[in-house]
Amino acid sequence: MIHFLIELPTWMLIRTFGILSYLTLFMGMAVGITYSYPQIKGHKKGQLLRWHTYANVTGMCFALLHTVLLIIDTFMPFDWAELLIPFSAKNNPVLNGLGTIAMYGLLLVLFTTDIRHKLKRKLWLALHMLSYPIFALSLLHGIFLGTDSKQGWAATMYIATAIILVGLTLVRFQLLSRKRQVKVRQTKQM
Repeated sequence: MIHFLIELPTWMLIRTFGILSYLTLFMGMAVGITYSYPQIKGHKKGQLLRWHTYANVTGMCFALLHTVLLIIDTFMPFDWAELLIPFSAKNNPVLNGLGTIAMYGLLLVLFTTDIRHKLKRKLWLALHMLSYPIFALSLLHGIFLGTDSKQGWAATMYIATAIILVGLTLVRFQLLSRKRQVKVRQTKQM
């Protein structure tokens, strides 16, 4: 069994699971932001929520695989302490620490979402909004530590995903602002 684990193409798998994690978490955030648009209602809203949840749980699974494989990697092995304690890695402690914090943050967001009915809405929403800095940490971790980041496709992926999330967020704020303005006008007319 150990021989099988050592023979795995771990470095390729680590990179693949890291990129898959990033992309599925990006999809989860993009769908989650879209879910909050006031025009989305009914069946579409329920469908978006399922996709949002599925993408984020899948992204977390990929992130865990990405992390666990670092233990058995023969090129640059990590020990458990380096993976679990932020900024303790021998190699690139800051960038690896950002990845560790992002994973803990993601676990927190997923866990508090599972128990949201036991939390006050404002607390849950504040914790859920941690998704933005968590995504930023993941982005920095991938850009500056990813071995593929200097390749054109990877740089394009990181730039495009960041621009898309910023754009979706700006549209969200604009739509919510319009909704508030309509409510204020309706209140004044009464």
